[in-house]
Amino acid sequence: MNNTFNELGISAPILKAIDDMGFKTPTEVQSKAIPHILNNEDLIVMSKTGSGKTAVFGVSILQLTNPEEAGPQGLILTPARELAVQVDNDIRKMAKYLKHKTTAIYGQHNINLETQILNKGVSIVTGTPGRVFDHISHGTLSTKNIRFLVLDEADRMLDMGFLDQVVRIVKTLPKERITLLFSATMPPEIHNICKRYMNNPVTIEIESQTKTVDTIHQVYYRVNYNEKNTQLNRLLIVEKPESCMIFCNTKAAVDRVQSFLGKKGYSSRALHGDIPQSKRLNTIQQFKQGKFHILVATDVAARGIHIEDLSLVINYDVPNDKDNYVHRIGRTGRAGHEGRAFSLVTGDDIISLYEIEEHIGTLILEEELPDEEAFTKAREEAAQWIKANSLKEKAPRSASADSSVKQKRTGQNSKSNRIPNGRPEYSKRPDGQSRHTGKSASSEQRSERIKSVNTVHSDKQPGRTPVTPIRTAKPPIRSVSRHVSPNATGLNSPDMRRNSAAAPSVSKVQTRNTSKTESAANNTKANKQPLLKRILHKIFGN
Repeated sequence: MNNTFNELGISAPILKAIDDMGFKTPTEVQSKAIPHILNNEDLIVMSKTGSGKTAVFGVSILQLTNPEEAGPQGLILTPARELAVQVDNDIRKMAKYLKHKTTAIYGQHNINLETQILNKGVSIVTGTPGRVFDHISHGTLSTKNIRFLVLDEADRMLDMGFLDQVVRIVKTLPKERITLLFSATMPPEIHNICKRYMNNPVTIEIESQTKTVDTIHQVYYRVNYNEKNTQLNRLLIVEKPESCMIFCNTKAAVDRVQSFLGKKGYSSRALHGDIPQSKRLNTIQQFKQGKFHILVATDVAARGIHIEDLSLVINYDVPNDKDNYVHRIGRTGRAGHEGRAFSLVTGDDIISLYEIEEHIGTLILEEELPDEEAFTKAREEAAQWIKANSLKEKAPRSASADSSVKQKRTGQNSKSNRIPNGRPEYSKRPDGQSRHTGKSASSEQRSERIKSVNTVHSDKQPGRTPVTPIRTAKPPIRSVSRHVSPNATGLNSPDMRRNSAAAPSVSKVQTRNTSKTESAANNTKANKQPLLKRILHKIFGN
């Protein structure tokens, strides 16, 4: 086993880059696998999560490809978009002192932008099977110069239904190539692909009595279902993790937990399939940068996320799939670092937990939840911890912004004069007339228009006092004199008036309504007669 990267025959620029990344000594899988790849051999690697397999194919492809050659030379297929981005970022870091260009292509990403990048020329392409096949079908991804094919997490691609697309992609590639397959398990379907599309592959299996990393401290706590949030809060306060991932089985559960943590003041974010792709990638990037310290996620959304020195994983829900447990806790305890994995287990989850223990080949210890004394003691320290790790507050408003808000709230005008009830203040002009001091200059103009309208109506009706309108400049309603004939009928007939006078007293409301009805009827009759007279006058004269 090689104890240094230099002994593996890696070139100086790559050695310098991986040293910048913090890789000092190769892991077991790196020591065993890289020499076979540099010897141009197909390879099957079966290892647990977090064993450093990305560097195995990343270093090898960079070592054996020529950045000056046209067209992509390396194609890496991953089961998840997030994993594609992660792998591409890692390879870019390894190629820091080389001229290689890389890119990631995946679903829900701008395909036109991807096409532009591919047309400019790249050496290594990392992507999901669906999007890679789309580019190949449209002729935007050339495969004629592909020398390396990497199937990363092949068992996960099988679980997600990508196997058919993988086969179709493989059929478009040159037969003279190096194929590298990485998988935690070896289902029959994956084994068949190896037999059909690989050339005498070398199999490297990193033996382990358990399927989980030995440096992970795994425990579970028994809780009631309706106490999960309370106990989760207690664990976070007592443990005070620098970085933590909380896994839920459903998107709704992720949103509920995230809402609860937000109310408690934690700096946390949610990650699931309903969140837009760009926002998910931004969330992952911010989590890696330490801008918040708790990520609540589903299994699907968190696939392929690699976080350096993740200190704690909490299974808020016991996973339905036993392999998901392995992938969840595999995100902590990487590269020899110690990690912790806690599970909140209800009475209905016990059987599932036993099945997980049998699957991973190790016993998960049960521990007591923090008691009241430990919680009280830790709470004071936790207050400072939560404050130190809380999300950055919004920047304070500028002075100009504060003044504008104050101006709007208190009703001040541009000259800083107080405007009671939002109306402009008035002052006296030298001529003794009122003058407003705000911006509402139109109020004086409206007053002048109303006066002019009243003057017009008073000219048309001499001797009459114009009605002063309240808000509008409508002309006053003309009153029409009328003469009621003694022989009139209806409401104005003498009989009706006599009957009305002789009738017993009625309420004021009824009397008022009757008066309005009589007035309306009489106005209608009176208005018709003058109009008829005017028409006859125009026709026949006097």
